Amino acid sequence: MIAPPLAANESERLADLHDYDILDSPSEQVFDEIAELAAAICGTPYAAVTFLAEDRQWLKSRHGLRFDQTSRDQSVCGHAVLQERFFEVPDLQQDVRFMDNPLLALDHGARLRFYGGSQLRSEKGNNLGMLCVLDDQPRTLSDEQRRAMEQLADVVIALLQARRDRSRHEYLGLLLDRLRVGITVIDGESHRYLHANANALADLGLPMERLRQMSPVEAVPALSQQRFDASMQRLQGGAAQASDEYTEPGPDGLPRTTEIRWERLPARPRELVVAIARDISERKALERMKDELVSLINHELRTPLTSIRGAIKLLDSGAAGALPDAAAKLVSVASQSTDRLLAIVNDLLDLDRMTSQRMSFRLEPLEAGHVLEQAAQAALPLAQAASVRLDVRAPGGLLLRADAQRLQQVLANLVSNAIKFAPDGSQVELRARTDEGGVWLGVSDHGQGVPAHFRPRVFERFAQADARTTRAQGGSGLGLSIARQMTEQMGGRIGFESEPGHTTFHLWLPGATS
Repeated sequence: MIAPPLAANESERLADLHDYDILDSPSEQVFDEIAELAAAICGTPYAAVTFLAEDRQWLKSRHGLRFDQTSRDQSVCGHAVLQERFFEVPDLQQDVRFMDNPLLALDHGARLRFYGGSQLRSEKGNNLGMLCVLDDQPRTLSDEQRRAMEQLADVVIALLQARRDRSRHEYLGLLLDRLRVGITVIDGESHRYLHANANALADLGLPMERLRQMSPVEAVPALSQQRFDASMQRLQGGAAQASDEYTEPGPDGLPRTTEIRWERLPARPRELVVAIARDISERKALERMKDELVSLINHELRTPLTSIRGAIKLLDSGAAGALPDAAAKLVSVASQSTDRLLAIVNDLLDLDRMTSQRMSFRLEPLEAGHVLEQAAQAALPLAQAASVRLDVRAPGGLLLRADAQRLQQVLANLVSNAIKFAPDGSQVELRARTDEGGVWLGVSDHGQGVPAHFRPRVFERFAQADARTTRAQGGSGLGLSIARQMTEQMGGRIGFESEPGHTTFHLWLPGATS
């Protein structure tokens, strides 16, 4: 006896076999009937559907045989799967590979003498096992019998694939049912429902049998036919997805807003559209609360705060006459505090405009040196109060493309941050140069630098490296987040490099021509 070698692509073959999840599965009548039919066609007392695992031969179905698995080293099928065509041994006792093989001994003292089998070849081209017939007498099969065996082997593979696909479909259905969103699948042409998970069925209040006769507009009266058609047209036009919202009474009688996202899924033989429906009533309520808060901040806080600030500035400038020293100090503190509070309010309002895409940008050619000079001039009082010098250097005629007002807002944030953290008597540098077809603007200081643990969060909203420093220096933690969003809206990008003693925040903006 000679043990069979392993296939050259054994690891790939085993992975393919395990993908079908057939090993050690319960008996199935259809496979048993195929084994019985193979024996009847070939006129043999024995037949089997076998699969070759790592170290064993496992029989999914057997006819006439008493064992359900054997060592792979003793299996005839181990040799057979290495072949590309029908494998037939007229007399096993005369073949050196199988003579004296203990597996071939039968209970009544006879031995298996004949073997004929067709490979169970997967769609990937791997031989997973065999459909084989055996006899205790030497013999050969006719061409018709071999052809019938090959056809039955194809049927076995088709059954395996259908079994695997059904199992995956059932698992996917179970998984989808556990999700807390409604997921439906519709036909890309007829727009009739093909599938709905448990959450979708509960939301729609209809059984699947009825849904299959309906379109989304028929199942959801609040869904506009016109807007549904527009969504489908966007998908057909190549859009990755389309979305819509509709409001209808919920189970409690209160309005419920649902967001539905459509996504095209190319498939054969027909195109599919997947819909994910999500209850966004809470989000809508939060948005209304946010809008009310922004309105409150804008009208009930910002407006009187601006008036208070103006009055304090007049007092601080001496417009109402000279103040006693103690009063003058209090007015100066009040002036700085109202400046900080108004800056925070403006940051919150800017953030709202950015996130709701209500902030407009007017892009135009700007001279880089002039832009930096403007930023330095605006920051000069703050720099003088902090005993910090401002140094501007930029080549003449260097043009960039940006919104003048928004760019000054971004630079004001970078320059004020640099001044806040620069040591007394040091210098803050504002620089410009050409870079990668655009313009690089940098603001550098010689402070202690950005802490290493904080660097990944520098541009996040409300991010603050040290609350104690923030209280001392002022700020909302929104400035750099707003600066990043504004810069990106202008087609640019923002970044920084920092080490103890030197930090540079820089912008890259598209270049422009006059």
